[in-house]
Amino acid sequence: FLENETLHFYFDNKNKVDLINLYERKKRNVNLDIIQDDRMIKFNYLNYQFIINDNLEIFIDKVMGIKFFNDSKYQTLLNVSEDVKVFGLGDKMSALNKVGYEYESWATDDSKHHDESFKSLYKVANYLLINNQNSYFGFFFPSTYKYHFDICKCDANQIVVSNKKATQDFYLFLGNDVKKITSNYSKLVGHPYLIRLKMLGNNQSRFTYKSENEVMDVVNKYYENNLPLDYIHLDIEYMDGFRDFTVDKNNFPSLKKLTMDMIKKGVELVAINDAGIKKDLDDKLYSYLSKNNLFGTLNGEIYHNIVWPGESAFPNYFDSKCKRYANRIAKEFIFENNISGIWNDMNEPASFNGELPLEVDFSLKNRKLTNEEGHNVYAEHMVKALLGIYEEKNIRPYLFTRAAFPTTSKYAFVWNGDNASIWNHLKLSIPQILSMGLSNFMINGVDIGGFNEDVNKELLCRWIESSVLTPFMRNHSSINTRKQEPYSFDQETMDIYRKYLKIRYRFLPYLYNLVYRMNKYGELINAPLFYYYQNDKECLSINDQYMVGDSIIVSPILEKDSNKKIVYLPKGDWVDYFSNKIYKGNRHYIIEMNLSECGIFIKNNTIIPMFEDMNNISKKNIKTLILKIYGKKGNLELYDDDGETLDYQKGIYNLYQISYKNNELSFSTV
Repeated sequence: FLENETLHFYFDNKNKVDLINLYERKKRNVNLDIIQDDRMIKFNYLNYQFIINDNLEIFIDKVMGIKFFNDSKYQTLLNVSEDVKVFGLGDKMSALNKVGYEYESWATDDSKHHDESFKSLYKVANYLLINNQNSYFGFFFPSTYKYHFDICKCDANQIVVSNKKATQDFYLFLGNDVKKITSNYSKLVGHPYLIRLKMLGNNQSRFTYKSENEVMDVVNKYYENNLPLDYIHLDIEYMDGFRDFTVDKNNFPSLKKLTMDMIKKGVELVAINDAGIKKDLDDKLYSYLSKNNLFGTLNGEIYHNIVWPGESAFPNYFDSKCKRYANRIAKEFIFENNISGIWNDMNEPASFNGELPLEVDFSLKNRKLTNEEGHNVYAEHMVKALLGIYEEKNIRPYLFTRAAFPTTSKYAFVWNGDNASIWNHLKLSIPQILSMGLSNFMINGVDIGGFNEDVNKELLCRWIESSVLTPFMRNHSSINTRKQEPYSFDQETMDIYRKYLKIRYRFLPYLYNLVYRMNKYGELINAPLFYYYQNDKECLSINDQYMVGDSIIVSPILEKDSNKKIVYLPKGDWVDYFSNKIYKGNRHYIIEMNLSECGIFIKNNTIIPMFEDMNNISKKNIKTLILKIYGKKGNLELYDDDGETLDYQKGIYNLYQISYKNNELSFSTV
C-alpha cells in the first residue's frame, strides 16, 4: 500500500494476494476499515469499496472486476463496460484509444510500422489509463518481462493482461482527476528530468552528414536563411568504422574545431552511439569488455550478432563495472571533442541477424539475468552508463534514447523512432506523442518530415506546423532519401518553415515553464484534451489536436490536399493566435487553413510568457520577457533559472507570481 491514492497489489509465487503494509496503515494515518476472514478481505479507501475474495477476484465499487489466474501463463482480467476507453501503452502507432486491438510490450526495432497492426515498437510502457463508466483508473505492471495486452479485442467487456514469466504485480492509481492519476504514476516511476532550455530549440539531423564541410554547410545555410537552429546531430558516419566513441579522421579530421566553429554561431553538436560494439581487439572498448567478461554471453561464449559495424557484441550494461568503463571512454570522447549531447540508438537492443536469443546471459555476480528479463530495460542501463558526465561540469545532460522503460525518463528523454514520410505517419504522430506523454515519456517527438521515404513540400510544411509546440523538435531523414532541410525546397516552403520555427522560439518561456512543472509535479507538456476537460465526452475521441499546458490548443491539418479543418474547442473562450478572433467553446468549427496556416488557439483570460525574436538560445543573451495578456485578466506562476546548470537543485532559481486584473499587472517572487 502506498500513499498518493496508489495501491500496490503484490502476488507471490503461490499467486496469493497481499496488500503491502496493509496493517501499517495507522502509521500512515490511512483509514481502511478492514474486514478480513478466511475467504475475503473487504475495505473502503477514498470512497471506493474493495472486495478481494478467495478466488483472487477484486471488485471495485462494482465498476471494475479484476481476476487473476495461472494456466501456463499469468493473466489479469479487467471486466469493463462496452463504452470503455483505454489510453497509454506508450510507443504505439495508433489512435489514443486502444480499445479493439492487441499489443505487446517488447522493445522492437521495426522501421516499417504503419498502423495498429504492429504490436510492439521501441519503447515499453505497461501502463493503462482507463475510463470506465465515467471513472478513471491507472494500472501499471512493473515487470520487465514481455507482456501481452488484449484491449477488448476478443471480448468487448474484458481487458486481458498476460505474460508467461512474471507474477501479476501491479499498481492501481485511483481518483477521478486524470491529472492526479498521471502525476501519481509519474511520481512512482520518476518524474522526467529538467532539460536545458536550449534543448527546446530546433534540432537538425540526417542519416548521415558525412564530413565536417557538410555539417558546416548546414549551419551556414540555416544562418544565411534566418532559420533558428540550436543543435546538429551526427549519425554513425562520423565514427571510425562505426566504433562507438571514435572519429573518422579522414572525413572529420578536426572535430573539436568544428564544434567550436559551430558554437560561434550558436549551434552545438550531438553525436550518436549504438549498443553493438564492433568485434575488434584493437578497439579499447571491445578489448576491455571482452577481457573482463563484460559482454552478454551465450553458452559461455561472447554472443555476437550483425549490426552496423559488422560482427558485434553487446555490453553488459547491467554490470556497474561495465558502466564505469563505458562512462570513462565516453567522457574522454565528449570532452575532447566538445560534444554537447549523446544520442543512444539501436538499443532495444537491435541486430540485423535476428533478435538476440532470450537466453543471452547478462548475469551479475549475485543475480541471474537473461535477455528475456533484461531486454526491455537494456536501453535504460545503457543510458545510466553515461550519467554523471555532464554533471561533472555542473551541466544538465543532453541524453536521448530510442528504446526506454517508463523509469528511463528520470535520466533521458526520447524520440519516437524511425517513422516514414507518409501522411498516415503524420496523422498518427499526434496520438503517438500524447500516448507517450501519458506513459511518462513526457519529452518526446517524431522526426519532422519523416525518416524513411521521400518527403514532399506539402507534407513537410504540414509536419512543421503539427510539431510547432511538441517538446522535442527535430528534422531527420534517412540515407538515400531526398534531403529535407527546409532550404532544400522552394522559397515558399522555407518561408513557412521559418514562420513556425520563429513561433516556437517565441513560446520558449511558456514551454520551459511546462518542463519545470513536468519535473516538479509530473504534469504533461503536450496533453490530450481530456486531460484538462475530462468531463467533456467530446474530448475523449480527439486524435488530431493537442493541448500545450492548459492554455494552448494546436489543431493542424494532417491530410493531403486539405485546406479546411474541423476544430473542436472545449469550454471557455479561445483566441486565434494569428487573427485574434474569439471563438466560443463547447462547439466545433470548420476553419480554412491554407498551406501556411495552422490552428493555434489561446485560452482567453490567460497570460502567455514569450521571448523576442531569436535564431538560437543563449540565456545570457536573453534580456526581455514579454507577457502577452489574452482577455481582461489572468494569472501565471512562472519558473526561471539559468537554463543550463544544476544550480536549480541548490535552490538557485526564481519563481514569479504574475497576475493581471482591472488593468493592473502585479509581478512578484514567490
